[in-house]
Amino acid sequence: MSNKRMGGLGKLSDFGKTAKTQSQPEPVVAEEPKIEEVTAPPPDSTSHPAPQKQGDDKGKLVPINIKITRRQHEWLNDTARTVRENNSEPVPPNERVFPQHLIGAAIDLLQASSVEWSQVKNVEELRKILNL
Repeated sequence: MSNKRMGGLGKLSDFGKTAKTQSQPEPVVAEEPKIEEVTAPPPDSTSHPAPQKQGDDKGKLVPINIKITRRQHEWLNDTARTVRENNSEPVPPNERVFPQHLIGAAIDLLQASSVEWSQVKNVEELRKILNL
């Protein structure tokens, strides 16, 4: 029997081995930027901690499960596509507009509205207040 197997490829255990004559490049270690540590003044015992704003954690996305009408779903998809097509230059993936971004903008719009949320009792009332 010959030592060559599978059309001259050798044994499966030979794959992944490197020849001893090849020199391995030395790993390049990037120098970490130096960060100065800034200490905050001691907290005032009479002041209360500021409540965290919803916008402070913009980078963290959380999934939600919502039910919308088919018509709303189609509108979201069509509108997001239209916004993406408005760009003449390619847009990086992290800056492209998708339906979830439109929903997020709608939430921001609701938050910025002058609705007295403690007085709203149902969706129909909210639509009237928003003139929808």
